[in-house]
Amino acid sequence: MTVSLPLGFRAHVTNIGIKDTSDDFTVVVADTTCSAAGMFTQSRFAGPSVVISREHVANLQAQAVVVVSKNANVATGNEGITNAHEIVNGVATALTCSPSDILIASTGVIGRQYPMDNVRAGLASLPSQPQGTSADDVARGIMTTDTVSKTAECTIAGSSARIVGVAKGVGMIEPNMATLITLMFTDADIAPADLNNIFQRVIATTFNCVSVDTDTSTSDTAIVMASGKAGSVDLATFETALHEVALSLTKQVARDARVPKNSLKFVLTVPAALNRPKPLLKQS
Repeated sequence: MTVSLPLGFRAHVTNIGIKDTSDDFTVVVADTTCSAAGMFTQSRFAGPSVVISREHVANLQAQAVVVVSKNANVATGNEGITNAHEIVNGVATALTCSPSDILIASTGVIGRQYPMDNVRAGLASLPSQPQGTSADDVARGIMTTDTVSKTAECTIAGSSARIVGVAKGVGMIEPNMATLITLMFTDADIAPADLNNIFQRVIATTFNCVSVDTDTSTSDTAIVMASGKAGSVDLATFETALHEVALSLTKQVARDARVPKNSLKFVLTVPAALNRPKPLLKQS
């Protein structure tokens, strides 16, 4: 079944030659700046993409997220930081929005610079108004060693608003998010502070409750954006729906784990977990 993005979001997914001929450059953009929240790796050696996105989403708003797959841009020094900023600025220029409203995630091999000639050519071909609506394409575009793409969707009860999520990750999955990227989009109208609080609780009881191989990565990124195009919804109902999407993605990540299945650890949440004072993943 084909999964489409919620109202107010469009995507551009393509290959720009990061490593091979598979899709490796994904941009999802909202019609306007909207509510957003992010949670990221707790590693003290976070990659440039994490550092930039933490800073940009601190005001709980964004307009677009760009994901580079097949190269994590980690352990690449000042050059890697400069290159990550160049990507953010290039996407912002193409979309005619502020660089501070662009979030970035990167996943793949470490210790290797982006092939910037290829990246610049890709940025030059990024349309000012992407027209893609397929969440399935987005899920495939962020894959690295995943054997299957991962998507989930839910309609929020009592409304026409939807939540759609994608994720990638098969190894280095330990509570604190590990080598994981997950993006969630909704057309519900949710205030920034409400979205942030709900997102923290949902991640704490889904992605922060799975361990595949006890390894933690430097690139873990979880982002949610709310376009507001479908109108307001009941917050408790929204949280239930967001949890359903995140839990589905969490299970899909665990199912695709790059380890013997008998070594998987997945701790199902209990009601008391909703009251834990601090999530295992850091918020922005």
